[in-house]
Amino acid sequence: METVYELLADLPASATLRAPPASLPAREVRATSYKVGNYLRSRGVHRGSVVGVADDPDPKAVFAFLGATLLAAPVRFDPPHAFDGRAVVAPTATLDAYDLGPGGQRVGYGERPENPADGHFEGGVWSENPAFPPVSFDGDVRALRDADGDGSSQAALLARAGNVATTLDAENVVAIRAPFTHESTVVGVLGALRAGATVLLPDDGIDDKTDSADDTETDGAAVGDVAIVTDDVDSVPEGRVLSF
Repeated sequence: METVYELLADLPASATLRAPPASLPAREVRATSYKVGNYLRSRGVHRGSVVGVADDPDPKAVFAFLGATLLAAPVRFDPPHAFDGRAVVAPTATLDAYDLGPGGQRVGYGERPENPADGHFEGGVWSENPAFPPVSFDGDVRALRDADGDGSSQAALLARAGNVATTLDAENVVAIRAPFTHESTVVGVLGALRAGATVLLPDDGIDDKTDSADDTETDGAAVGDVAIVTDDVDSVPEGRVLSF
């Protein structure tokens, strides 16, 4: 497995993306990723163009990454406000802070942008085709872009994700408690999906009254049984951590 397209096409049926109260099964994760890829292409994203994505524990950030990789477009999480990428995907309230220069596309999620030149993520993605043609590139294409212009390829991320997947199973709920600017966080998400586990994007500020047996609650916040962390391991409520 070398490309994210291959991961999505062969996604285990048990794979889930959960952001309380929403819970998306594998077929919706796949279809939404395809829709996002189609939508970003309609906004001018293409192979090699960089997509900035807000470092936000929100499914839209995950889908922006997955959709961009389908186009062989590397993602830079938490891009600077003066950004020379082809597009940026971020909460609508923050769009005015980004200056992408000529041809740059700003896409906001949440409320609909007031500026008609800015795209609305939910509205645009909803109307797209939930199918995506097989990709014509291999895993050597860049998946991430950092401040120095470096970043791992799709194949490199998926190789690491495969190692993570061997430590997980379909019963695990993997809470993402590290920023997406850390490559290991992205690896953890991909590894959890590959294992058919549940990726949990907890919002500790919302009192989640879910009836799901897949995760529990501590002081009103959803928690998993495994956490992806980069530091401060002792502060997370999960009983097991994957620290890279």
